[in-house]
Amino acid sequence: MDVQHTYGSQQHLGCFTAPTYSQRMTRLSFGIPSRLRQPLVLDHTGGLESEDDGDTTGSSINSDSDSSSRLRSSNSDSDSSVDSFDLRNEHLRIPRRYRRTPIISSRVLGWVEAQIREMYAQRYSVPRVPLIRPESRLKTCLESWKHKDKLAFRGELRIWPTTFDKLLRKIEGHAVFTNNSNYGQTPVEIQLAVALYQFGHDGNGVSLQAVSWWSGLGKGTVPRCTRRVITAILGSGMLAEYVRMPTASEKEEAKAWVEKTSGCREWRDGWCMVDGTLIPLATRPNWFGPSYFDRKMNYSMNLQVINLPNLQIVDIGYGYVGSTHDATAWTGTRVYQELDKLLLSGEFIWGDAAYPISRWLTAPFKSPEREDPDNTIFNNHVSYVRVRSEHCIGFLKGRLQSLKGLRLTINNDRDHTYVTQWIMTCVVVHNFALLHEAKLRAKRPSNLEYTAPENDPFIPAEIRRRRNGPQRENPDSEIPLEMEGTSAGRRARLAAGKAKRNELKEYLLNALDNRRQRFRID
Repeated sequence: MDVQHTYGSQQHLGCFTAPTYSQRMTRLSFGIPSRLRQPLVLDHTGGLESEDDGDTTGSSINSDSDSSSRLRSSNSDSDSSVDSFDLRNEHLRIPRRYRRTPIISSRVLGWVEAQIREMYAQRYSVPRVPLIRPESRLKTCLESWKHKDKLAFRGELRIWPTTFDKLLRKIEGHAVFTNNSNYGQTPVEIQLAVALYQFGHDGNGVSLQAVSWWSGLGKGTVPRCTRRVITAILGSGMLAEYVRMPTASEKEEAKAWVEKTSGCREWRDGWCMVDGTLIPLATRPNWFGPSYFDRKMNYSMNLQVINLPNLQIVDIGYGYVGSTHDATAWTGTRVYQELDKLLLSGEFIWGDAAYPISRWLTAPFKSPEREDPDNTIFNNHVSYVRVRSEHCIGFLKGRLQSLKGLRLTINNDRDHTYVTQWIMTCVVVHNFALLHEAKLRAKRPSNLEYTAPENDPFIPAEIRRRRNGPQRENPDSEIPLEMEGTSAGRRARLAAGKAKRNELKEYLLNALDNRRQRFRID
């Protein structure tokens, strides 16, 4: 019986078996039509033709034994089949509709299928190059410096090892650090260290690539660790626990400091001071960008800080954009909203010239009143007290230097909320460390590591040497009308503030006169 060679590995007599799915895919990859009505067969001249090219052609193939014999003899002489055919041979005849179809042997198709299976088995069509990372400094920090070089540990994570351990115990039980997966999270100790490193550094040193190399973690793991730590700190109530009003003893200590520094006993009721600071953003926000543009030509966030003379922060106003005036952002603090509860009779707050004066807030004289000699003396002594605001903010930004330039982008309201939470977390960590180190200093007064806050090396030297706070002049500081109520109410508040300031000035001048008289007598 004469055997006809069909395309592929199937060999039949005048019948066609449908190819498998992998065969169809392989043929499609080489440009072969997905459906052939009839298989391609060899004609009696050594060419190719379709079985439906006409009755004469089909009959000649089936009936002409001489042609079949010539075909078999040619195949036996050359010891080849369809695999050896050359499309460029002029003796090959291809039907018109299949003239562009390449002639591929079953051997080639088998090799192609094997290559495709191997490719899909590896699941990668490009070579995988291993990522080379430098040795992690985080491991050295937690395993070596924490026990042998505490100063180096504090330089990396911005807090002492004992403070780190206590903070770790405060947050490690939070639900954000647990999951129901068979693969556990990164240890909480490492996640906290990564977050503190990001809080405590700024610039290119805390880029995603730099922190990834420092910690030995992936780029996707680093931001997740920071978000979890922020969630744990703010979600565990640490903001209300550590950014709080002073106790009776702390308030009395603050009053004693004000009295000693100013030299006027009547000034002791001004036991706290308020000031605003701008938290610059590394990039322009894409969400209401012009609103973040501040008076210093930067895009920033406005943070209000109320602190004691010992640099402890007792209240903050957060969430305001850089263009917000201090007098407006100040209204978001708890002290402003609960004045009657938090300030006793006669107590007041020290502020700078950006804040509207009232019976409970005193600020220096502005120009031209400050040109008066008595007013100049008053302004100087106010600066002696209020400079603690500069020290407090300098300490905060010196410890957690990410507040000098946040490398966060704001594209929507969620990003704005995250930036605000970042700032709040930094304040909480700073106050937590400040209070904990104060306890350590009280227990170990001979230990020189736990220095007083005003002498901490995190405070920039130029701020530490500053005795007088800057007298900021704000000619454009217009107070929003909705903030002060009616015009009559604003006038009454302003009159009460001026009366309070003049009263404090008289107390100061009398105290200075009494001091000079004592010196003369002596």
